[in-house]
Amino acid sequence: MAVTPPTLSEFRKARRAQTWNHWLFLPILLALFLGANYIGWRHYVRADFSLNRFQQLSSQSLNLLKSLPGEITITAFLAPEGDATGSLIQEDVLKLLEEYKYRSGGKVKVAVVQPFLDFQGAQKLAEKFKLTSNENVVILEFGDRSRVLKVAEMAEIDPGMSMMGGAARVKAFNAEEKVSSAISALVQGKPAKVYVAEGHGEYNVHSSDRDPAGYSLLAARLGSQNLELVAWKPGEEEGVPADADAVLVAGSKFPWPPAAVAALKAYVGKPGRLVIALDPGGPTGLEGLLEEKGIVFDGNKIFRKVAVLSTAGLAQGVNDETVGTRFSLHPAIRWIENVGGSLRFGPARSLTLKPMPAGSVQKPEMLVETSDRYWAKAWPLASGKKQDFAEGEDRKGPFTVAAVVDGSAPGDKGKEAPVLRAVAIGSAAAFANQNLSPLEVDFMVNALQWALGRQEALGISPKAPMDFAVALDDGQQRIIVLSVFLGIPLLTSAAGLFVWWRRRH
Repeated sequence: MAVTPPTLSEFRKARRAQTWNHWLFLPILLALFLGANYIGWRHYVRADFSLNRFQQLSSQSLNLLKSLPGEITITAFLAPEGDATGSLIQEDVLKLLEEYKYRSGGKVKVAVVQPFLDFQGAQKLAEKFKLTSNENVVILEFGDRSRVLKVAEMAEIDPGMSMMGGAARVKAFNAEEKVSSAISALVQGKPAKVYVAEGHGEYNVHSSDRDPAGYSLLAARLGSQNLELVAWKPGEEEGVPADADAVLVAGSKFPWPPAAVAALKAYVGKPGRLVIALDPGGPTGLEGLLEEKGIVFDGNKIFRKVAVLSTAGLAQGVNDETVGTRFSLHPAIRWIENVGGSLRFGPARSLTLKPMPAGSVQKPEMLVETSDRYWAKAWPLASGKKQDFAEGEDRKGPFTVAAVVDGSAPGDKGKEAPVLRAVAIGSAAAFANQNLSPLEVDFMVNALQWALGRQEALGISPKAPMDFAVALDDGQQRIIVLSVFLGIPLLTSAAGLFVWWRRRH
């Protein structure tokens, strides 16, 4: 006789149904989870809902990314501890780089290297691009070409009340402009060809890094900016080569032949692109090269008084270290506003800016100036003369130590017609290996990039941060205070009373 199983109680029936529901629900939940992740992976969408929209790319950048012929690698080399600007905009820059990666369809690769966290990776980059451990840069690589961008140049900073303990703020965010312009320059093709004068005592750009008087460290950084440095021997070659995008003359010590001076003068009048740096010293024939354009290299040397500690105590001494502390708003030097600091030119001569005729397009403009603590003596020093200041004989500061001749008319940015762009610097020793620091590197890099017209953007406007503020009158403020301190407690009490009443009835 078959045994009839006991009838299940209602409670056990409910428990069994609950168990079956759980076992059925788990695979359904897993399927939903996997499906949602698959859809998110196949149809990933980024959107910028922030107020400032710093990471939103313009149509120019999107078109540039669509037309990329190959893969671009972007490496953020970040050490914000040593850079106030970098720490202020670092997160915005990283988000913007991620947007480039997302919008490129896999053609842009982004990596982040922090020197204090990834020492080995940072060391490799530092050796390759001649960086220091406290630099804040974005490195772009396309094939064998590269560009190094300073993070401090990616925003205009309003120091505000920082001098009095307040906080600095971003006045304009132009990182997209810088990055897109650099990508455009990299994919354009062959690097710009810069002919470097040799044969008259100039600094050697092909020296080893151990040569304290060489230019190898600067040459390495210029090479990382997609610039090709080619030797040019004035006097041995007839004129400036026709394929020269710019000419660099750094520290000529011996006189140039008149024919070589005439060739360079003809190149300047083409008009050409020139960066010329001359140390104090004997005549070279180049001092008046830009005189018709409004700039003359003075035959002097700049000095200042310094405190000297000796066995006899603290005394006054004479020093020929020239420091530039005043800067113009010209595009070739405007970047230094965000970095701060001063430029150390070492032994330097002054430049005289001459007034140009009314209506002249070519105008000289000061880039860097000293304070008024300096004086200048005719150089080389005459026999029996001392370096101390001589009243009525020596000139008092301030002195212009770097200037430009900008031949571009307002608004054209040098694009509508060939224009002269020349940078004159009263010191070449400042850029030698033994004296070089990141600021002097940046100065020379920006000077050459400006002369080449490479700092121009793709028509991308900087993004200005939007300040969100709520203006309330006294009545509105009173309503908010009463709502917070009386309204919320009364509503809570009323809800409690209602619940109590429902339970009683």
